[in-house]
Amino acid sequence: MKRTVYLSILSIFLFSFISCKKEVNNKWDDTLYSGLIRIACDANFKTLMDAEIRVFEAHNPKATIIPIYTSEIEAIRLLTEDSVRFALITRDLNLKEQSLLKKHSMKAKKYLIAFDGIALIINRANTDSVIGLQDLKKILTGEITEWSQLNPQSPLGTIRVIFDNKESGILRYSIDSITKGEALSSNLYALNNYLEVMERVAQLPNSIGLIGVNTINDKNQLIYQNRFRLLRISKEEHATVNNSYLPYAGDIAQENYPLWRPLYVILSDPKSGLSSGLSIFLANEIGQKIILKSGLLPVTDPQNIPVNIKDEYPINNIK
Repeated sequence: MKRTVYLSILSIFLFSFISCKKEVNNKWDDTLYSGLIRIACDANFKTLMDAEIRVFEAHNPKATIIPIYTSEIEAIRLLTEDSVRFALITRDLNLKEQSLLKKHSMKAKKYLIAFDGIALIINRANTDSVIGLQDLKKILTGEITEWSQLNPQSPLGTIRVIFDNKESGILRYSIDSITKGEALSSNLYALNNYLEVMERVAQLPNSIGLIGVNTINDKNQLIYQNRFRLLRISKEEHATVNNSYLPYAGDIAQENYPLWRPLYVILSDPKSGLSSGLSIFLANEIGQKIILKSGLLPVTDPQNIPVNIKDEYPINNIK
């Protein structure tokens, strides 16, 4: 019942949002279910969006959607410049970004569609299997720098933390929700994408990589899965196997796994265009089932609760 009510309300909001805007110039000639558009998407959700687009286009053969997989910051830039009218990211626009949209006589709204778990991956040579949330914070801020500080028997030396890129939504989340704005350690490194994180962690026994759980479910990543494994995380001060969890939808729904974040569609479509059609599809039954199959938690789960996300973060310490 809650599922039906939520989807009905969301669909009404989407339709009311797209129907009350002015018509745009001729370069946007798409309709709800036809035409060609480009959308911007946080690259950590490539697996999800590839699946969603494939099914959406199968149901709407006159529709063509070209995804641009990029960083969170770049996805927002494309939206505020009116290069795309759909962005899939993990936060709302801040006031500065909203004002940039106004220059194009545009206005954006956000629609919550899922919850994503952030996974910690480690090299298979690393014998540790659990970590406490407070210890993770100390690693990110530089208070803990050696594996031996977590496990006196560990021979791995300096802990090396790896993010997908400097403009990463996962990096922003780490500062907003884990370190709470404290200065970052000098032992944090940023690469170019999540595939590079997987490869580097597979090479370096002393590393920890932070990636979206959706990326691990990609069947094309089996080669990397054989070379790294997931680190269990506990909210307790003393982490054990019994009180720590993996980033799976069920444990996110039960609030056992602490590293989770909302996934939003940011829509700036001023008419009933294809961007709006895709947004409605994601919010309804088929789109939500694909979300669940991709390893994320659909927003229709009754255990979902909101998360507080800040808009800006420092990245000067990231190499």
